[in-house]
Amino acid sequence: MKRIFLITLLLLSYSISGQNAPRYYPSLKNLFQQDFDKQMPNHFKYYDTWIKNLTQAVFYKDLQQSANPRGDASFMSMGLIFKRLNSFKIGDSGLEIIVNKDQPDFSVPVNIQMEQKFRILAYLRSFDPNQYNPADFKQKFELGLMIFNLSEEQVLAEFINRYISDWNNTKTTAIQRLINDLKKEAKIKITVDEKKDKGLLTEIAKQVYQQTNRYCSSTLYDIYIKTKDPKKEYQNFLGFFRKYANDNASDYIDEVVSYETTIAIPKADIILIIPKTILEETVVDEKSTRTEKTGHSIEVKPNRITLKTINTVKEKCVQLTVTVAPNQNPNSFQALNEIVLNKHSFLNNNQRTLTTFKVANIKELVISLYEKEIKVEMIVKEDNYDRSIVIMKQSCLLNL
Repeated sequence: MKRIFLITLLLLSYSISGQNAPRYYPSLKNLFQQDFDKQMPNHFKYYDTWIKNLTQAVFYKDLQQSANPRGDASFMSMGLIFKRLNSFKIGDSGLEIIVNKDQPDFSVPVNIQMEQKFRILAYLRSFDPNQYNPADFKQKFELGLMIFNLSEEQVLAEFINRYISDWNNTKTTAIQRLINDLKKEAKIKITVDEKKDKGLLTEIAKQVYQQTNRYCSSTLYDIYIKTKDPKKEYQNFLGFFRKYANDNASDYIDEVVSYETTIAIPKADIILIIPKTILEETVVDEKSTRTEKTGHSIEVKPNRITLKTINTVKEKCVQLTVTVAPNQNPNSFQALNEIVLNKHSFLNNNQRTLTTFKVANIKELVISLYEKEIKVEMIVKEDNYDRSIVIMKQSCLLNL
């Protein structure tokens, strides 16, 4: 009996100690080794380094994931666990993120759903973002043919219709003029019979490739679109794709090449603090009815964050669009840099006054992170429309 009693005590003590033992979760940095993480171009290494350093003590649980068969999208859901820190600064900008601020134990999991998109992979699985140059319009042209699904025959027909056809010239046909241009500009000799060859455009494309080991579209770009003047080449490029793109084809291709991640935070467990040097919160005193400064920083709770890489001729940055959950803050605020950072269409700065907004009307923050600068734009509801104002634009180093 005594022996059975001792064994029972041992088993009980083991069970209790097992319940109190710390649980170990995999590190979030393990997920950074996945293929999608490799789609962040080297241009944005400053951001990549910052986010990885920031999440060194972040872990995850209950991971579920799936991927599109084309390889251009994936989905993850998980609970994030913050072990050592729950406060993170966005470089030296003054902006701060706090996780589970109102929880007695900030390591309570924060549930998120994350969708990643890299649309160019649906058209070119071997695409390397580090080789993409937004100012190289021939490279863009070749990508555009894939994105708009244009065959070599369609490209040939487009070049003929746009650059070669001349209804006033009855002495030579468009095909003859094309053959002459190929011979003069590219030293390519094409032999076809316009009357007998049924697949005329296919035969021309085939002969160009056989003699140059390049696609016909590439050769025609060099003859009809490429110029020594980058501005003229840009206009030629836009002209070629005008009927295929609803808007600017160059901008659209930049969009397709960008990497995008959307993180949904259903319970809005994260707080973004905007310093009082940027937004000044005010309250109306009930007794005196005077407007007074609260002296507090404004806090908003994101329920969705969309990250996008912007790599264009004019701009290179990582853009975070923060959608704010509805809040009940009755106070007002003013953007202290509103006048300096937002030009008025006809008023001079000395004729303007700061606009007063409601904290509860803040809808979005668009945070653009450059290598050495930060810009923050706010979307706030005003009467019956949404107003956009830049509230911050200053130097910022993410990795101090």
